[in-house]
Amino acid sequence: MRTLRLRLLVAIGASFTLFWTVSSIWTLVDLRTEFRDALDERLAASARMVAGLIADAPELASQAGAPSSRRVPYLALADNVACEIRLLRGGVVGRTRNSPERLGLVVPGFRTRTIDGVAWRSYTIEQNGVRITTADKVERRHQLFNDIAMAAFLPFLIAMAATLLALWFVVRYCLRPLERIRCALATRKPDALQPLEEDGLPGELAPLVATVNGLLTRIGHTIERERRFTGDAAHELRTPLTAVKTHLQVARKSGNGAGAALALDQAEQGVQRLQGIIDQLLTLARVEGAASYEGEELLAAGPLAQLAIDQMPPAQAARVRLGDEGGCAQPVRVPASLAVTALRNLLDNALRYGDAQAPVALRVRLDAQMVVFVVEDHGAGMNEDEIAKAGQRFWRKGRGQGSGLGLSIVNAIAARYGGRWELRRRDCGGTAACLALPAAPRPAGA
Repeated sequence: MRTLRLRLLVAIGASFTLFWTVSSIWTLVDLRTEFRDALDERLAASARMVAGLIADAPELASQAGAPSSRRVPYLALADNVACEIRLLRGGVVGRTRNSPERLGLVVPGFRTRTIDGVAWRSYTIEQNGVRITTADKVERRHQLFNDIAMAAFLPFLIAMAATLLALWFVVRYCLRPLERIRCALATRKPDALQPLEEDGLPGELAPLVATVNGLLTRIGHTIERERRFTGDAAHELRTPLTAVKTHLQVARKSGNGAGAALALDQAEQGVQRLQGIIDQLLTLARVEGAASYEGEELLAAGPLAQLAIDQMPPAQAARVRLGDEGGCAQPVRVPASLAVTALRNLLDNALRYGDAQAPVALRVRLDAQMVVFVVEDHGAGMNEDEIAKAGQRFWRKGRGQGSGLGLSIVNAIAARYGGRWELRRRDCGGTAACLALPAAPRPAGA
């Protein structure tokens, strides 16, 4: 929060300071030019005024060799303006008391010279046989300009400092809703997932709070789903463990007879079922979690389907009919192990719940950028309510002996890689399961 406030202050303050500094420098340069031109115009006006006085008193021009300390007759110049009147033939008619020697030894026009270590800005005109030079000190000009600049820009500096201070309080005030949100989240207990208040929030923060509330709602649903999953998993694991324990107790009491062998066989079946549930749970956890499958081989749809068939018991594999509808040569952009797992789960469900005497068809086709696997069985099929529940974890049709996780794994694999799957009733009886997985580019020359 403090970092955001500091960033806003630095960004706005720096922008404000930069723009106004550039504007001030521009104004200062323009003011300096205008100030110099005004002082030069004053020198020129003073020289023209003296020239007018000389024109009204022509006897002054006839005087030669006038003392250098003599003031110009009838001349009243502005303060700090020096003046010298010199005949064109070389004699000095007169000068002001602050005029340095050799001030008038210059060509007409504006000049900047250094006389006796002092810099002067002068203006010279020649009229009626005399040369009139007016001048003022450059140092005095700089002092006057600095005084004017300070008088002009000191209020600006004070106003800028006051603006930055006001900006600090404005930013603090405007960020108070965000601070309230931070405090509300910081003081919450880990299991508190109630939505944040959205009343009275600025328009910029309302979408943020709405997004946070949506996230809290999704987290709540996820936690609740995981709680149900944990409870269902514990129940599913407890059932085969209880059966195994019971069979072992029967075998112990039966000695070495036929009853003991039967009990041990049933215990072994319970262990196998328990192992299958654990394997399915681990697979589902890896698919839904952050486990990485990068680097695994990508296979074409045909070899994937054949691998899924080959991994089934021979009796079941013999009932599967693989059909190519133009998609078996297309590579699938899903790791081979996961694609085979999804197909094997679909085939297992079809063989388990379909007609035991009828074959199961596995057809592969290409649909746009998706490879579609269709598994079709025969028999009573599933009604709409059963199809809606089929993807739920640990749900089994009737008194099925599976883990109830097969279709959940199919759904997780499809969701992870941007695919889709669905179940639908067949008009001729049975159920069709469609799994669409994204296609990968074919190798060059394939």
